[in-house]
Amino acid sequence: MTLAAIYVRVSTEDQDLAGQERELRAEAERRGWDVAEVYREKVSGTGRVERTEYDRLLRDAASPGRQWSHLLVWALDRFSREAVFTRATQAVLDLERRGVAFHSLKEPTLDTPEDGKPNLGRDVLLALLPVIAAFESKRRSERVSIAMKEIKAGRRPTRSGRPPGRQRKVTQEQADYIVKSRNDGVPYSVIAQRVRLPIGTCRRVNSVSRRGLGAFTKPPVHNGQ
Repeated sequence: MTLAAIYVRVSTEDQDLAGQERELRAEAERRGWDVAEVYREKVSGTGRVERTEYDRLLRDAASPGRQWSHLLVWALDRFSREAVFTRATQAVLDLERRGVAFHSLKEPTLDTPEDGKPNLGRDVLLALLPVIAAFESKRRSERVSIAMKEIKAGRRPTRSGRPPGRQRKVTQEQADYIVKSRNDGVPYSVIAQRVRLPIGTCRRVNSVSRRGLGAFTKPPVHNGQ
């Protein structure tokens, strides 16, 4: 009997892990594998945060008592949080050295060869992925920089139609409700509808609640006016 582990990750608490897990369980069943462990994580793709389930996965993979021999992920960018995949590709190779076969549902070319023989095409792809991702990350930053210059110059509207840099006014009542609701486990999507504020604003208000509202309670400010 072949046992597999599944790792699923989404970037926000409002997103659902069930879709990824359902597809991966179906893939395991198609291959005739039993799912021995599922690692579920809701962690952003940016910023410094702990990945407790990812770390647990790596510890389990290195454990002599590990039962599963295959790891199924939805895609490499779900397995990794970094923009250039350098550590991700190294993690894949480390898993293979420990006897764990890596499988990406959306990128089968990254799968560990079933016959155990070296695969030159896959090796080249793993080597090039960090370079390609770094190049795309740089180009993305350049595009954002150009767009911001166009917006500030008034040649391009913002998505919301508001001037860039405008701060949204938040009342103390709204802030108190946001903090209390999050403490009670209410999803940001529901809170945002009730206080009639963007989800992003609700997140920021909650994150700075212990330091005071600061800029959130100041009157709106228009750049250049």
